[in-house]
Amino acid sequence: MPGQATGIEIGAEAAAAQLARIAAPLARPRPVMDEIGRHLVASTLRRFAQQRGPDGAPWLKSARALADGGRTLVASGRLRASISHTVAADGRGVEVGSSVAHAAAHQFGGRTGKGRRVTLPARPFLGIDDRDRSDIARILSRALEGAAG
Repeated sequence: MPGQATGIEIGAEAAAAQLARIAAPLARPRPVMDEIGRHLVASTLRRFAQQRGPDGAPWLKSARALADGGRTLVASGRLRASISHTVAADGRGVEVGSSVAHAAAHQFGGRTGKGRRVTLPARPFLGIDDRDRSDIARILSRALEGAAG
């Protein structure tokens, strides 16, 4: 019909309810942070399989790996198995890491061993790469879209 306006009207209560659903993941971020943490643990484990750091650079082979044809940072598997995540108490952050004492020496490089006589090169296994950033954005978008649903 010419000249007739077309529109939609949304009441304040309906709009407030929709906004509350959308904001829910922000008010209770723990499940989303937990999902991000699980993703980052899986990503870190992929790095062990690929023998590469978050920047894509291959790890310098260890003397042990060169000598026995094994893989770097996985002699016993203890370090790899220790990778875990923890969601912050307030649910607004996530930490990925290892509680194994020698993890920092491998991540950052440095002197270690008895008398700190062994110098290790840095072989970073923790970090966020471009794929992780994209996946985290997807996780966050999905949480917000699901809430808006």
